[in-house]
Amino acid sequence: MGRRSDDPPDDPRWSEAERLATQLDRILDSTSVKSEARAAAINDLATRLKRTPQTIRNHLRRYSRRRLVRDLLRDDSGRGARLSEEAETIVRAVLDDKYLTPEGCSLNEATIVINGRLEGAGLKPVSFNTVKSRLWKHWTAEEVARRRGETVRVRKHRHRGGSLVPDYPLQICQIDETEIDVLAVDDAGHLLKRLWLIVLVDVLTHMILGFWLWPRSANREAIGLCLQHAIRPKGAYFQKFGIEATDVFGRPERIISDRAAWYKALKGHRGLEDLRITVDPRHGEPHIRNVVERLQGSINQQLRKARGQTGRSVADRGDYPAEERACLTYEQIEKAAAITAFRICNGEMDEKTRKRPDLEWSKHASRIPEHLLTVDWEEVQLAFLPESTCSLSSKGIPAFGLFYWKPDDGRLAEIYANRGREKLRTKVNRNDVSHIYLWHPTLMQWLTVPRADGVLTPMTAWELDAQNGRERQEAGTSWAERGKSREMVDEALTPPPRPRKARVSRKAASDALAARVASEAPKPYAADMEINRLKTTGDGLGVLPVTDDSFEVEHWGTS
Repeated sequence: MGRRSDDPPDDPRWSEAERLATQLDRILDSTSVKSEARAAAINDLATRLKRTPQTIRNHLRRYSRRRLVRDLLRDDSGRGARLSEEAETIVRAVLDDKYLTPEGCSLNEATIVINGRLEGAGLKPVSFNTVKSRLWKHWTAEEVARRRGETVRVRKHRHRGGSLVPDYPLQICQIDETEIDVLAVDDAGHLLKRLWLIVLVDVLTHMILGFWLWPRSANREAIGLCLQHAIRPKGAYFQKFGIEATDVFGRPERIISDRAAWYKALKGHRGLEDLRITVDPRHGEPHIRNVVERLQGSINQQLRKARGQTGRSVADRGDYPAEERACLTYEQIEKAAAITAFRICNGEMDEKTRKRPDLEWSKHASRIPEHLLTVDWEEVQLAFLPESTCSLSSKGIPAFGLFYWKPDDGRLAEIYANRGREKLRTKVNRNDVSHIYLWHPTLMQWLTVPRADGVLTPMTAWELDAQNGRERQEAGTSWAERGKSREMVDEALTPPPRPRKARVSRKAASDALAARVASEAPKPYAADMEINRLKTTGDGLGVLPVTDDSFEVEHWGTS
């Protein structure tokens, strides 16, 4: 048992050895050596004690000789201290100087420094757990928190939420979410990321009622889809993937969750109160034997065998190229998760509790109230859809960049007649934009309103965005062409450069302009004056005749 053999009878280690001896006596008295019954008994005891069968065989070999309890205790009385005094001094000094400071390194880095100093001193290196045990041996949790500069007081024990003991299935369920340890790709092979898995589990039978895979972190819409999957019958869902499993469905009365923001937002939700579903975000951890975490771990354990596994974190991958190996689409991961949830987790016995969830469900199914099994799953999904208000225009109700209306629906005629006078309550489903939901104030119910353009093909909001993007890409103009057109407009609006003129006075400029305008202005009798001018100027073409005639000059005053 790992301690000294002279422990007193009231010591916990002695009590544990005594209980083990009682179990070993039953095996030795009821089974024979090398028989199948003894092997089965050893395996069962190893499972209950969380030990390996070989460890139980070693205990049997030591105990069967004399059947003394002290034979089950390891004799460490002759062994000295685990660490020498010099090693203890080095470990404590490094923790004091390197770790217990506000800017201190991590405990792993402190272990590296310690082993470096021990190796330099010729001593044997120590493990991380040894360093951690020495930390809590020399200092208390309050001292560590104070010296590390932590504002939150260290809690030695986590708060538990209390036990949950339901009387029948569907009375108490638990919901939780986690990221699966596999990278996903789209249909074109482009890398996406890890998907989120939301699981709803029945506490009494440990039966997985439903789950939902979501490409984003959990939100109210994804939780509504998970509840819808849990409430509705799954015969068609099993037929889709070609699997055979126990069909389980029904409305949960009370859902236990942690204190995540999306679960706290559901507390007091009007739609859930209408469906009589209570969400209880609890402080601490609900003590239900960690059934949700165990089932999530089972699903992750199966999916981790696929290509593109992440090992829960980048540090656990090592040299494994998860991004290069990822090749699973959403549909493939969903099928593997469905098989794991409804066949492995629901259809196989738990080695610890020795119970099979689907058999436990069949055993207690007769105690389920009838009203929990007859629920409209569409009403459940409608309760989780986001609600908004809008005004009705002449084209219809706007949503997702589209218009929704049905002219031949008589129930909408009253609303159309009073359009613009009051706001309308609407709900949209991003998983199907072919219709929206409209609250009718007179009928007091939600109406389904299709698209006004008549396209009724189911389409998600993301598919609609992708389609709009493709249309913009086909009809759009490149940025280079658009920029070139703007530059051409700027060039047309830019006047050509003019030579710089000499500065003149305003009066001179005005006189020059008046002279130019006056010379260009029409004049009365301009045509007659032009003819007379041509007649008096030489050959009538406005050019004076050229002549060589010379006249003799008469000299005056000569005889």
